[in-house]
Amino acid sequence: MITGLKLLRVYKKKPDEMYLRIIDKTLRTAARLQGREINYLSGEKPGKIIHEYREEGYYHLTDEAKPWYIYPDKTLRNYDSTDATPLFLILTAEYFNLSNDTNFLENILGAVENAFAWAEKYGHKGGAKLFLEYKLHRPNFIGGLVNQGWMDSQDSILLFGKPPKEAIALVEHQGYYFKALRLWAEIYKKIDNEKYRKYKDRADKLKEEFNRLFLMKDGDLFYFAYATIAQRAHLLEIRSNPGHCLWSAVKVGPKYESIIDEKYIKDVVKRLLKPDLFVPTAGIRTLSTKSKFYNPNSYHNGSIWPFDNGLIAEGFENFGFKEEAEKVKNAVLNTVGKFGTAIELYCVDEKGSVKGYAGNGGRTGSQKQAWTAATILDFTT
Repeated sequence: MITGLKLLRVYKKKPDEMYLRIIDKTLRTAARLQGREINYLSGEKPGKIIHEYREEGYYHLTDEAKPWYIYPDKTLRNYDSTDATPLFLILTAEYFNLSNDTNFLENILGAVENAFAWAEKYGHKGGAKLFLEYKLHRPNFIGGLVNQGWMDSQDSILLFGKPPKEAIALVEHQGYYFKALRLWAEIYKKIDNEKYRKYKDRADKLKEEFNRLFLMKDGDLFYFAYATIAQRAHLLEIRSNPGHCLWSAVKVGPKYESIIDEKYIKDVVKRLLKPDLFVPTAGIRTLSTKSKFYNPNSYHNGSIWPFDNGLIAEGFENFGFKEEAEKVKNAVLNTVGKFGTAIELYCVDEKGSVKGYAGNGGRTGSQKQAWTAATILDFTT
C-alpha cells in the first residue's frame, strides 16, 4: 500500500500508466484476499487486509517451534498488520480521486465498507472504541507476528523484550485511520450523506482523543508517544513513528490537516531533526540514541529505513517545511547511492560508519525493497 501511495505521487509528477496498473492490481488483489471469517490461527478477521500471502517458499516460517498457520489450500495467509487496512482505505480513496474511475469505485466499494466495518468492530479492544489497536489471542503453539505495525520485530515494543498482554495502540495507526476516515467522508459526501457524517464525526472525535492521550513533552518540545498500552500507559521512547502523522494529512481547502493539532506540528518537526534522531548524511533513525534500548545494528531500534524517511519528508512538505524535507531527502539519497540498490534499511554507528543490517543468526536486510524503490523514485522525479 505504501509503495502504491508513493507511485501515485510519482505519477502526478511524471505520468506513466504502468504506475496506475500496478496500483489497480494491488488494490484488487488486496480486496480478493481480504478477511472473510474469524481465524485465530492466522489473525484473519472479516474485512481485515492481509499482511502476507505465500503459495510457496514459506518453510522457514512453518518449520519453527511455533509454525505460522497454513490454510487447507496450502497457502500461507497471515493478517498480522493492523495498519494494512487503513492504508488500503487511503490508497483506494487517493486512486479514485485521481482517476475518477466510477467502475473501479463500484467494484471496490464493498471491500472498502468491509474494511471500515473491521475497524469499528475488531480494530479496537475496549476503552474509547476509537483507536486502532492490536492484541494477540493466538494459541501458544501457533506462530505469527507479535507486533502489528511496520516495526514488527518482537523487540520493537520496548518493554525489555516482553510484549505486553494488553492492547497496543501505535501512534502512526491513528494517523492513518484519521486520513482514511476524512478521505472517504469526502467521497461519501457525494453519494451517501449518512456515511459522510458518520466518518467525518468519527475522524473529529479520534483527533480530539488522540491529542489528549498521545501528547507528551520532551524537554522544551511537544511530541507524541509512539504507543499506548490499554489506552493508559504511554511508551515514551523517542521514535520516528509520530512523523508518519504529518504524512497522513488531508488537504482541507488550501491547507493540510493532520491528526496532530496544528499548534504541535512545528515542535514535532524540530524533534525529528534533533541529532539523536537525525543523521545529516543518512536520515532519521527509528529510535533515539538517548534510549536505553538504542542499538544502531538493530532491525527497528536505531536503524534507518528509506521509506520511513520518505513518508516523513512528505509530511514536512505538507506543512511547509520544504527545507527540512530536502535535508531528509538528500541524507537518504546520499546513503542509498553508496549501496547502489533500493536497500531495505541500513545502520550508522557512533563514528558515522554506514553498513547494511546484519542481525543475529545471519539475518540481513533485503537488497531490493519495493517501498524503498518507490521512495527513491519520489525523491528524484
